[in-house]
Amino acid sequence: MTAAVVAALAAILAFTAVAPRLGHRLPPSVAASVLTVGSVLVAGSTGVVLAVLALTWLGQAPPVAQLAEWSPYALAAANPVPNFVAAGGLALLAAAGLRVTIRALRRGRAVMDVRRCHRGTSATVLVVDSLRPDAFATPGPGGRIVVTSALLAALTPAEQRAVIAHERAHLRRGHAWLLLLADLAEATNPLLRHTFRAVQHAVERWADEDAARHTGDRELVARTIARVALLRHDTAARPMTPAATGGQVPRRVRALLSPRPRLRPWLAGTLLALLTFSAVATVAVERTGDALFDRVATVQDR
Repeated sequence: MTAAVVAALAAILAFTAVAPRLGHRLPPSVAASVLTVGSVLVAGSTGVVLAVLALTWLGQAPPVAQLAEWSPYALAAANPVPNFVAAGGLALLAAAGLRVTIRALRRGRAVMDVRRCHRGTSATVLVVDSLRPDAFATPGPGGRIVVTSALLAALTPAEQRAVIAHERAHLRRGHAWLLLLADLAEATNPLLRHTFRAVQHAVERWADEDAARHTGDRELVARTIARVALLRHDTAARPMTPAATGGQVPRRVRALLSPRPRLRPWLAGTLLALLTFSAVATVAVERTGDALFDRVATVQDR
């Protein structure tokens, strides 16, 4: 079991260290999809490893052993995991569960608040009378594009079309759900924080490329993003609502002023290889853990 746990943790650490950097070099649609799926898999792997570690210690408690029908003494003798490591795993697992629950409740409440604001209207684009320049897409299904009057007044008609095209891309591609999954994965494993930020950047770049194709003018989209970013500076306050000023604006502008990114198979292959290794190691942890508990159950039966 020890070797499987070490391998699983090494795969998790490798993904969290490498994935954000490789994601910035992939086409945004590929990066957003692969990094989100990878984050969910790594978060699941983290949960499995911590659960197995925790159970090797928690299972030595007589009430738990009696319920599971194994010998706590045989488990203590056969357990290859030091108790302090297993107890740490239990603490981390409990903390992760609490973080995910709180994060999910907060995100759910925020989505409901936004949906209540546009209840009763079937319009896809809502113009809100406000002195604050802003534009964002609300999570679907039934998502809407919200644009403030202050932002519309500050942009030319061509720039307004670029902003709307950008936000329509967020709705059409379901970017809010990718952000939600990556966010909950980060709540499970805080080491995924940089990966979550890479997903945020990738979905904005994805919407940028869609807007550039729609308008046929990459320079227009780049100029619009820069202008909107100068008008507002509090984008961190709404991390789960895709907006034109999300991600790393200078890098997005530079990307739009450069040729469209091309897929580099070896980069995507590296991420997939890391995820495959993580999945195999996690299965090994689960199976060796099952084997351990099967052995101590057999001892009790005798």
